[in-house]
Amino acid sequence: MKSFSKLVIFIISLFFIGQFSSKIEQVVSNQTNCVCAYDGFGYYMYLPALFDKGTLAVERDWAQGLQNEYCNGIYAYQLIPRKNGNYVNIYHMGMAFLELPSYIISDQFARWMGYRTDGFSKPYQVGFLVNALLFILLGLVFLRKLLLLFFKDKLVALLIALVYLTSNFFITSLYQYDLPHVYLFALNAIFLFYFFKYTKEKKKKQLLVSAIILGLTFAIRPTQVLWGVIPLIYLYMNRSNNKDFWKSILIFPLFAILWNIPHLFYWKIVGGELILPNLHTEEIILIDPNLIDFLFSYRKGWLIYSPFFILFFIGLVKVFKKDRLLFWGTLIFTFSYIYITSSWETWWYAASYSARPMIEVYPLLLITIGFLFQSISSLYIKTLTIGFVTGTIILNLFQSFQFTKGILHFDRMSKEHYWYIFGRIQIDNYDNSRLLMNRGDINWIDKVNSSFKIETEEIFNLKKSIKTGPIQNLRITNIFLFDKIKTDETLIEVSMSIKTSDSTQHCFLQMETCSDFSCYDWKSEEVSFGKLQNKSNEIKMKFNLPDVRHEGDWLQIYLYNPENASLEIESFKMTATSVIRK
Repeated sequence: MKSFSKLVIFIISLFFIGQFSSKIEQVVSNQTNCVCAYDGFGYYMYLPALFDKGTLAVERDWAQGLQNEYCNGIYAYQLIPRKNGNYVNIYHMGMAFLELPSYIISDQFARWMGYRTDGFSKPYQVGFLVNALLFILLGLVFLRKLLLLFFKDKLVALLIALVYLTSNFFITSLYQYDLPHVYLFALNAIFLFYFFKYTKEKKKKQLLVSAIILGLTFAIRPTQVLWGVIPLIYLYMNRSNNKDFWKSILIFPLFAILWNIPHLFYWKIVGGELILPNLHTEEIILIDPNLIDFLFSYRKGWLIYSPFFILFFIGLVKVFKKDRLLFWGTLIFTFSYIYITSSWETWWYAASYSARPMIEVYPLLLITIGFLFQSISSLYIKTLTIGFVTGTIILNLFQSFQFTKGILHFDRMSKEHYWYIFGRIQIDNYDNSRLLMNRGDINWIDKVNSSFKIETEEIFNLKKSIKTGPIQNLRITNIFLFDKIKTDETLIEVSMSIKTSDSTQHCFLQMETCSDFSCYDWKSEEVSFGKLQNKSNEIKMKFNLPDVRHEGDWLQIYLYNPENASLEIESFKMTATSVIRK
């Protein structure tokens, strides 16, 4: 009997093989030599550090040197200093485990062929791409295996095709293959396959493999611990006795710990502490999630750009009737995952198409959608479903093409720009003035679309002069931002007059954006060194506000005076210029 699901996998595999062959050709022909930068560089960095430098205690200059040479000077932000003088990588090393085999093979080829063994020369770049391709194909294979546990071949073929045609997985696989999402998609499909196979066949080996794989994923991203909800519910509800239950469930945290032992040693030896839970400037703030934005915003809203998955929420009703254990496991995991993922302070997850963290949970969501499709018998409902799915395919393919052309922006999409480009590929006199503000451009205000209202208002004015002595910081003011402005699409201008007693000493005006949880943006201006001594110095400063993370965030403004000059602020005024969207 002909297998439609195998045919679908064959066609999709050929597509990705062709795309990655083109990427490899670009590396071989020297058209590009940057296949790993930004977050991907952080995940991968452990391997060249260990194998080329011989130590994981590397410095930022080493990392920046590699980015300067291979990736056109992209800033190497992945290493942060610790109190013991070492630099620690902010990313977990689990991805390096997955990249290790290809690294070893590439390293051998580099030695044979006379290339540099720095982990980034041409053989390593080719190996990196081949490794990503293999995991994309592995995800395809195990997605099929997983779905066949629940559905017939034709429905499995349809579901596999739809996850590529209607979601952001396709774009992410092609353009962000250095990130964990495509790898976790594959590993989560493997974990689910072996675990659900165990629930049907009760073979201990299957449970063991599922625990090993889930433990590995925890070494890549700690939020993977949420997947433990599914085996917990299944094993508890199907327990024959408490002893067998605990023996079965405890192997999951056991392998999570085992896979993380190397990273714990890294933290202790290099970072000076056994546990360093979060080294990013962002935090997961559960009391202030960005749930509506994460799901529905024009910037990155998952269900705006991947509306096919609206069917998942409808399908939960069908799963409830069909399989209560699957329902409760899927419901608790998925809603916990969405809630926690949306609670990350930078909920838009930087450059991407749609909500990229959702990609790794698609294997589970497809099972629910499969039960929905399986239950449809009414011709009317079937026609509506076909129409909706067809629409999501067209929308996704069209918007994916817009993304590849740069019309659909990777980070700054707004409602106005979304509808400006909607349904259009060729746009005469293309205009990006409707995008969210470019926070890296101090002159962005001059490029804002003329239909938007621009408001400028004074937000602070020092009423009398203030002074600070040597080695003494001076608080100027705290400004609670949304008490003074309507939006964080705002340019701040500072105008001040200051006297210093010693122009050979340093002193800095600090402008820090802070929340109740941390300070996350810093602006600094020298106000003493090289200035006129004992005379008024007029200083002007402009900076864009960052994405303000919480409603109650504030600017704290002070002089940081680490040396021996005495300073007097004679005047200090701040104005804010904001874009007010309709």
